[in-house]
Amino acid sequence: TTAAALERFTINFTITNLPYTADLENPDSAKFNATQNVMNTLLDHLLKESSIGPTFQGCVTTAFRYG
Repeated sequence: TTAAALERFTINFTITNLPYTADLENPDSAKFNATQNVMNTLLDHLLKESSIGPTFQGCVTTAFRYG
């Protein structure tokens, strides 16, 4: 058998209770890193419990923006 091909996808959403600051633009800032860790943990848990869970490999937060 052959291994399943990995497919990347993008999820965009709005966080209504997180005030946007310039720190969230900087991937080296403590606020970006803390927020990224929380988001990755929550999204990983959510998606692992979804229909794609058996093949889900994990998520990566690439950016935050004012929206």
